[in-house]
Amino acid sequence: MPEILSRIKCPNDLKALSRDELQQVANELRQSIIQHLSKTGGHFASNLGATDLIVALHAVYDVPHDKIIWDVGHQCYAHKMLTGRLKDFPTLRQYGGISGFLRRDENPYDLYGAGHASTSISAAYGFAVARDISGGNESVLAVIGDAGLTGGLALEGLNNAGHSGRNFTVVLNDNEMSIAANVGALSTYLAKLRMQEWFQSAERTTKSVLRSMPAGRTLSKTAGGVLKHSFTHLISPDRTGVIFEEMGFTYIGPIDGHNLDLLIDVFRHVKQLKGPVLVHIITVKGKGYHLAEGDARKFHAVAPFAPETGIAHKISTTPTYTSVFANTLIRMAEKDQRVVAITAAMPDGTGVNKFADRFPDRAFDVGIAEEHAVCFAAGLAASGQRPVVAIYSTFLQRAYDIIIHDVALQNLPVIFALDRGGLAGEDGATHHGAFDLSYLRCIPNMVVMAPKDGDELERMLAFSLEHTDSPLTSPIAIRYPRGAAQPLEWLQRPNGWEDRAEQIALGEGELLLDGTDAAIIAIGSMVRPAYEAAVRLANRGIRIAVMNARFVKPLDDRLILELARKTKRLLLVEENVQLGGFGSAVLELLAQNDLYNVAIRQMGLPDHFVEHGSQEVLKQIVGLTPECIAKYAIELIGDRAAVYQE
Repeated sequence: MPEILSRIKCPNDLKALSRDELQQVANELRQSIIQHLSKTGGHFASNLGATDLIVALHAVYDVPHDKIIWDVGHQCYAHKMLTGRLKDFPTLRQYGGISGFLRRDENPYDLYGAGHASTSISAAYGFAVARDISGGNESVLAVIGDAGLTGGLALEGLNNAGHSGRNFTVVLNDNEMSIAANVGALSTYLAKLRMQEWFQSAERTTKSVLRSMPAGRTLSKTAGGVLKHSFTHLISPDRTGVIFEEMGFTYIGPIDGHNLDLLIDVFRHVKQLKGPVLVHIITVKGKGYHLAEGDARKFHAVAPFAPETGIAHKISTTPTYTSVFANTLIRMAEKDQRVVAITAAMPDGTGVNKFADRFPDRAFDVGIAEEHAVCFAAGLAASGQRPVVAIYSTFLQRAYDIIIHDVALQNLPVIFALDRGGLAGEDGATHHGAFDLSYLRCIPNMVVMAPKDGDELERMLAFSLEHTDSPLTSPIAIRYPRGAAQPLEWLQRPNGWEDRAEQIALGEGELLLDGTDAAIIAIGSMVRPAYEAAVRLANRGIRIAVMNARFVKPLDDRLILELARKTKRLLLVEENVQLGGFGSAVLELLAQNDLYNVAIRQMGLPDHFVEHGSQEVLKQIVGLTPECIAKYAIELIGDRAAVYQE
């Protein structure tokens, strides 16, 4: 176990340590992160880069009395280790273990949950206002990355908090990157600030420097001789932080985020300042692990790997849905110059980086700005282009109003490619794409699809582009899961059925197996386990029809009603919340056609947030496996008179 780190049970223990011992804690934290993540995987480079900053904050501030609100959570591992969870790190991101993000229900030091970017400033400002209403005196800080600062929500928070006059600190952890390189005007502005000479190089006496600070002589008297470093450029004489100053913040920086002595001195000073303050910290993503420092983009998040080489233990050669999407989009763009790809700070995760390599003038990473991405796409579509917006399902939720108001209301031909639909795995509840079928199918004009495998994803993308030129043109959403996308290899082919690479037609599913005892109607990722379940039952003499629905909207009314009338028993399976999802759409169809004598069972995600864990484990827990589907089908057949749903 680490020599000092293992003795830290809470942040208050840091306050008894010398500066040299605090530096050792920071070094041990980095080694612990490398050691644990090489076994469990997780967000890697950003956590290494934030270690010194986290040690300094916890050494100066008294959390949880003082409030430190973190953004995203990509930098929270050192915080978790210092708040009593070091022993739990072997369970990181595993089912039943600790989360890779901030969670209020996990630990009292996690004061506010985080998993999506740009939330910390607005949330922390809420803490500051609550403090003032109740007459408290605690410090309130928001810690946000430079990528998170580009999000519209962060700028809204700065705008609201800056001129409030309240005691409130924003710590900008600037490592020049989000997951990929940062983009946009604000990123360029921060790069200019980084070019300024850091203030710690000059040697001045503490009192003379502090008199030039906004708090003036009073502060210099109370601060005494505690601070060791010069603050010559703490408030830059050429107003390099003018944007933040104009928003009402006292700008301090830029500061070396790996000079622990300096960070402690600065935060001790900042703790005494009045009004809104923004502290600009420069950190190196991947600090302390040379491979990550050299390629922070590759080491943003890692699977289990060998620390000596950085090479992952398991490297799959099976094509993923993401790679199928990327390769298909490139082929589409080669044939049609109107095809444009858009992503929101996720070029690697969505595959748009491959498209950008081939068509740099037609690929756009807009940063952490999902609302802008969708509205930008609407403008392109209205001008005759064919934009494809590639965003994780969970992040598209942030642009919901724009989808309705700017895309669907105007019936614009925008194609949405929703990666990570369903259970995303170890990142947990903040990243599961659990709601997209529900939140999209209720929007007028929207077509919603989900492929059963990679081949069908290719055909759906081709169909989507053709659909945008048809008289029925409309926005289209295609949602697909994380992971392997190999074509379905059927265990058997009862009744002579063979896989057919047929063209996709609007609102038409396909019958994979025929049967009379019951019918399983599945969508997207659930088609494979549904088929496997039916084959197992066929071996027991139970004949189950299996339908690949393909479309959530519009439904294949004809085939669904035919199966309902013939079998009188339907099992509806989706990797989406049951409330308002695909199964609900089928129930509405049956009600509209007065089919009330059909026994129904719904299978999908439950009405609560699903924990983190591997996709395999989570599907077992929520009951979305071939075994569970077969079990429910038997129950449905066994009670021939009941009409119910779950």
